[in-house]
Amino acid sequence: MKKSLVLILLILIGFIILFILGKINFSKPEITILNKTLSLGENAVISVKAVDDKPGIRDLKVYISQNNLKIKVFEQSMDNQKDVSLNVNIKPKSLGLVEGNAVLEIEARDGSILKNTKVLTKDVKIDFTPPSISILASTQNIINGGTGFVFAKSSEDLKSLDIKIENLSFKCLNLNNTYVCPFSLPYFYNDKKPIYLEALDNADNKTVSSIPYNFKKVNYSQSTLDIDDNFIDTKIKPLSDKDIPDKIELFKYVNTVIRNKNESLIHKIASECKNVYPMFEGEFIYLENAAKLGGFADYRKYRYNGKIIEGADAYHKGFDFASVKNAPVKASNNGKVVFTGFLGIYGNSIIIDHGLCVYTLYSHLSEISVKEGEAVKKGQYIGKTGTTGLAVGDHLHYGVLVNGIEVNPVEWFDINWLNTRFYENYKNIIGGNNK
Repeated sequence: MKKSLVLILLILIGFIILFILGKINFSKPEITILNKTLSLGENAVISVKAVDDKPGIRDLKVYISQNNLKIKVFEQSMDNQKDVSLNVNIKPKSLGLVEGNAVLEIEARDGSILKNTKVLTKDVKIDFTPPSISILASTQNIINGGTGFVFAKSSEDLKSLDIKIENLSFKCLNLNNTYVCPFSLPYFYNDKKPIYLEALDNADNKTVSSIPYNFKKVNYSQSTLDIDDNFIDTKIKPLSDKDIPDKIELFKYVNTVIRNKNESLIHKIASECKNVYPMFEGEFIYLENAAKLGGFADYRKYRYNGKIIEGADAYHKGFDFASVKNAPVKASNNGKVVFTGFLGIYGNSIIIDHGLCVYTLYSHLSEISVKEGEAVKKGQYIGKTGTTGLAVGDHLHYGVLVNGIEVNPVEWFDINWLNTRFYENYKNIIGGNNK
């Protein structure tokens, strides 16, 4: 009797130990498919996550079935991993599958004595056909530094639709199942570049269409600006995050590294495109009764003690307007404030989102009178001009950005340009509903 009790006790202890270690476990692994859509093209990738707390995943298998044909496409043994994330490559066409419905099956087994197994099945669509894209309208004449628009429609829901110009990509916006693609030709382009509309469906099938246009080269100004010790001590040094004794090296650092850092933040904000519908109406307005001091895309060299500072050149990516000291600054058009604060060489600044990936920048302000998240109307007072940042005299630096790239503001001041390039097409194709 004692031996039996001892044996039962040993078995019970062993069971408890195995249970604590997870070797005896009654729960099954959890499986998640991370793909937003399950349409499989010629080269599909399925992202799988499997979790098992105790004792962990022992092996994982993936099958795909169609028309009574079941094919194992993946199998891997695990060393009782508790959390497994992996990408499974599937080539449906090379497996002999055809367009249409199929079933994806994922099987995960844990490392317990009971070999608990979870099977997750999902209906998937096999799709090898590229999407059909209709270009409804596009801007015909574009300058370097100018803005263009493409209006397009797709035969199906898309994963993405983008304008491609060399290494640049501009996102298209889905408005009532019709796409509007605002883009810009960089100001530094000297000749015509191919523009493509690239569509990717949910199965990663791609269609590429060429966008015809006429290119007009604008020769922007070049200038040489003299700087002195007082300018470096009072304007440059306070903007540096490094102690650089050499005045020339200090200027180069601020005017290149700090400038790039500030402009990268501006580009990031102006690339978010959260408000897809246009909030702007009519032409954009600028500082009243003002003289234009600095033009868009001016290429500037800098001279110190009679010598050009090599490696410190910079483009001026907006307009400089000067009126009276602390002149009132107004919102250029309807929109939403997405940034307020100090922005390095740009000083106290405001960025307004006008919808449809269009943003305006107001810099060197002495006063900011709006807050982030605030809706503003065209002509609404938002601050005062000043000399903050890298500004010598009191003025407003004003910029327009489209899809994260600076563009020539003069087009946005011209109602005729806006009507023929955007408003008329928007009204006829989208219907003018921007709510």
